[in-house]
Amino acid sequence: MDEEREFWLESLDDLDDELAAGDLEPEDHEVLSRSYTRKAAEALRGDQGPSDVSEGGGRGKLVAVVAALVVVGAVAGVFLARAVGSRHSGDTITGNDAVASVPSLLRNAEESAAAGDLTEAIAIYDRVLERSPSNPTALAYKGWFLALEGREAEAADVLADAVVAAPDYPDARAFHAILLYRTGDCSGAAAELVAFDAANPPEFINQLVESQGLRTNIALCQIALQAPERFRTLSDLGLAADDALAAARTLWDPTTPDQGDPALALRVYEAVLADHPDHPGALTYSGVMLTQTGLDDQIAEGTRRVNQAVEVAPNNPEARLWRAWLSIGLGQSNQAEADLNHLDTLNPSPETARLAADLRSRL
Repeated sequence: MDEEREFWLESLDDLDDELAAGDLEPEDHEVLSRSYTRKAAEALRGDQGPSDVSEGGGRGKLVAVVAALVVVGAVAGVFLARAVGSRHSGDTITGNDAVASVPSLLRNAEESAAAGDLTEAIAIYDRVLERSPSNPTALAYKGWFLALEGREAEAADVLADAVVAAPDYPDARAFHAILLYRTGDCSGAAAELVAFDAANPPEFINQLVESQGLRTNIALCQIALQAPERFRTLSDLGLAADDALAAARTLWDPTTPDQGDPALALRVYEAVLADHPDHPGALTYSGVMLTQTGLDDQIAEGTRRVNQAVEVAPNNPEARLWRAWLSIGLGQSNQAEADLNHLDTLNPSPETARLAADLRSRL
């Protein structure tokens, strides 16, 4: 029996013991048993892929805790959710003593963090790392809690170890990106976000990143650093297309065209289009920007771009909204009404719906 398969089989035994001891809810036992059985079978076949460090229920409490704590520069309270210990193929099993097992120690650390005792949580993660030096959960969350305690130099080393130990662990990538941004390394933070996206993060950790505005802040930082240079592509900026677009929208908002930095925003849109010529957002907003110049040739190019955005993404609410706006300006009421009617079927955001209502009042 190979080491990998033996690990997962021992893990299954531990799950049964923890269920019998009342340390594990039956529904969580069922979910984890299925997962560990699958992994044991994969190991037996010899086709075990990268360790799945993002198994769904295993980090519920930690994600909830971090969702409350992950505020750039501040700790903002704690709330709880159901939790089951998370395991990784790098963990070591130390017998059936639930108190001493790695999963139980991880849960103890979660409980300490949930109670607001980050120092105790860090100490427990140290106990895990004594047994399993490359445990991704212990490294990632120890590093993050060190950062929250203001021990950023220590946190940087631990989080760097976490991403080396498990390159496809999205939690580690997210925490490392936040720390790098906080310490002024925008390029490093941007690279971590690219790796984070490549790790196919589960929805709850992705929402965590989105809720902090991390992507836009990192993108704006990168753009500010590159502004003196003649960046032409997304590769020059080190950004994903949607992150660059969000930053450009922050630099210039078509509803307040006299504010912001339209020249820099247009450069960002052009960089997106250089790598993704059919990107509907970049086509739409650069097109709107060009039509607002009042210059005939740029109005024509802007109109072409907005029409192209609708052609490549007919169900994009913002493309439909701004083509309706443009059509009203050009006196094409029928086209505007058709776009607004289609927009109504797309479940637009409240802001897009509000702007659409304003446009309808002008028809």
